[in-house]
Amino acid sequence: MDSLILNQSLEIYGQSLVAICRLPTHTAEALSFLQKGWSNVVVLDQNDLPQGLFNARCLLNWQSQTDNCAFVAPSIALEDIDLEPLPAISISMTTSDFLQRISQYRHSAEIWALVDDNGKFTALLEVSKLLRSLMQSEQSQSPTIISLLLPLIYQLPLPVMVSDRDGAIVGMNSAWRNSLHESLPNNAETYIFPIAETTSKISTNQHVDNSPQVLAPNVPVTHQFCTTDGSSFTWQVISVALQGSLKGMDLAIAYDISAQKNLAQELAGLSRVKDEFLTCINHELKTPLTSVIGIASLLSNNTFGELNERQSRYVKMIHQSGRQLVSIIDNIFDLAKAESGQLELYAETVLVKDICQKSIQQVKKLVQQDSTIFRNYNFEEDWELDIHLDMDPTVQTIYADETRLQQMLVNLLSNAFKFSFFPSELVDDVPSITPKIGVTVRWWEGWLAITVWDQGIGIPEDKQSLVFQKFQQVENVLTRRFEGTGSSLLLTRHLARLHGGDITFVSQVDVGSQFTILLPPETSRKHIQLEQLEKRIDISHGRLVLLVETSSDALDWLRNTLADFNYQVVIARSGTEALEKARRLQPCLILLSSNIPMLSGWDVLVLLKGDPITQHIRVVMMKHANEPKINSHQADGILIKPIKAEELSAFLPNYVAAPKSLKLLYLNHNLDESVIGLLQEIGHCLLEAEDLPQGDALSKIWQPDLVLLNGDNQFLLQYLEELSHLELLPNLPILIITKSALTEINWLQNRFINLNLHDCMSLDLDNADTARSEILLSLHQSITNAICYVVPHSFVNTASANRDR
Repeated sequence: MDSLILNQSLEIYGQSLVAICRLPTHTAEALSFLQKGWSNVVVLDQNDLPQGLFNARCLLNWQSQTDNCAFVAPSIALEDIDLEPLPAISISMTTSDFLQRISQYRHSAEIWALVDDNGKFTALLEVSKLLRSLMQSEQSQSPTIISLLLPLIYQLPLPVMVSDRDGAIVGMNSAWRNSLHESLPNNAETYIFPIAETTSKISTNQHVDNSPQVLAPNVPVTHQFCTTDGSSFTWQVISVALQGSLKGMDLAIAYDISAQKNLAQELAGLSRVKDEFLTCINHELKTPLTSVIGIASLLSNNTFGELNERQSRYVKMIHQSGRQLVSIIDNIFDLAKAESGQLELYAETVLVKDICQKSIQQVKKLVQQDSTIFRNYNFEEDWELDIHLDMDPTVQTIYADETRLQQMLVNLLSNAFKFSFFPSELVDDVPSITPKIGVTVRWWEGWLAITVWDQGIGIPEDKQSLVFQKFQQVENVLTRRFEGTGSSLLLTRHLARLHGGDITFVSQVDVGSQFTILLPPETSRKHIQLEQLEKRIDISHGRLVLLVETSSDALDWLRNTLADFNYQVVIARSGTEALEKARRLQPCLILLSSNIPMLSGWDVLVLLKGDPITQHIRVVMMKHANEPKINSHQADGILIKPIKAEELSAFLPNYVAAPKSLKLLYLNHNLDESVIGLLQEIGHCLLEAEDLPQGDALSKIWQPDLVLLNGDNQFLLQYLEELSHLELLPNLPILIITKSALTEINWLQNRFINLNLHDCMSLDLDNADTARSEILLSLHQSITNAICYVVPHSFVNTASANRDR
């Protein structure tokens, strides 16, 4: 016989579901088990030590020994009955040792009690069933899969149980038996799977998610038990359907979540107390502050008489300090409501330019009213802060809460102004340089990106991961000079996420910072437009890369390299931030450093691949060569630092290196001869067509790579309209060449959403100041970007699935 089978413990063959009676008790209890169909009843003492077996033979023996012919079960104590012997043996004994032991005796017991190390009963062992199982195993000449699985689960510290699809228990380890077996119903199915009615004292809480899943595991079931002293403990049971050779079996694992549940209840209570406290503070502080601000405003306006210069300055300080304190209270209160999920948005279609201008004017007014600015810095009395606004003309409206969006911009602009002064400018006798601050508004792969930039002190690398933590300030000196709690950036991120977006930033010491708010586009689109959007890569975020890194040098190099490849970059500096941004922004690629705060890169990788929302995203790990090698991981690739551009490009989705020589299709008399000469000089092959239908016919034969159109031609719209109804040309990238910047490119892309349109900027050969090499480089880069902008089918399928939901 196979030694593997003989070396297995007897626990595999033990029968854990048996009828049990504990002494002292009456025979009536044991007799009730016999009436229910049990052939034997195990009798234990108060310490769970086996005393013997009670069965029908015991009753006959007792009847034959007594003179009383009347048998009254309740009046007979079970200990007065001669029980069948029940020899005990260790549950850890191997099958081979047990067979050797019983073979030494001529008359050996048929039924044995399996006991643990303390002698307590755990299961029954019937010798006939054991021998029958061994014979079947010997005939098959190979151990069963389940017999190999059970010894493994016996060693696990967590409660584990294996059952078949009918709910019958196949095996369990000691942790399950001691913790759950006696408290739960006998049928495993009643506590692994949802139950319609609960007849026991178990409280089952289930959260059913009807959303479609690739895998359909059983829903976790929570059971709460109460002890005799009134305390409670909670177990969560998760069942997994086994596959392969074990198909048809279910593995149930139990977790003790009593501590987590109690902690959650305590935290909920503390959160409720905090909310009540903040509400009280908000009311009790703002009420007297409103009076102080109002009276100070009346005094500053000379309502009660003229004030001298010193009195006027003091009144302004009171008024300004009161307003700052109100702003701080509002921010803290808004932050508390955002964290508790009580902050509501009142979204509507708003003009982005108007909100930007209002925010800029509000910050200018706040700076102008701040007397400390003019007292601490040598600005002239009529000095006014200049904030540059650079907007993409195609950006018109956004679906957002106007008040909250303006609040986000004011917070970022205020921070940009505060940290625009260098330490040397804090000295009173040194002339101050006007801060350079600006707002840039662009489209980022279907997201509206509002960037607030400054050329100030920047943020040190070791402080960048703390930027979005509560009540954090970069510089203590500036904190003392400018009032604030350090909560404005955290509140801004909460507001951005409430809008369905997020915030990212880059910063370099003594160079400046750029904070970018990413907001989803306006959602009030027609259904037909949504269908057409599937054919465009812009809305699928196909060139948005999430970069998870803390090193400033690595961030700068990767950001610039990805920008050269025509990819937009969002940055995360911690594991938790990376998970949140990945779920919200759905980038096409995640470049994940292994050494990041809060969660390691490998932990983040496991969480990303285990989440149905992010498991489809490609994740490439970035590590140093001297870091420990991970043999088993779920990464889609590994890059060794320092990273090379050609190695990085191999992992970029939608990036295809443009061939040196391309076939370009253009219309006769549509392009300038100078442009044709440049294209030939670069080395491309040109295909000329008299009109678009002829070009579509030529495409079947010559298969061009790109279509060229003249953006300065007055018939451009007519050409695009005709081209969109052809058979082959709409599937090719289309490059619109102009002598000046084509500001309508985004409008054209939205108008002809089924076309893959690109523009070539600033090709002005008549300008003597433009070097020929610059024109060739610009043309080559535009062609390369257009060719590399490939629409993957996976994003189209994702957009379709999201729409169907």
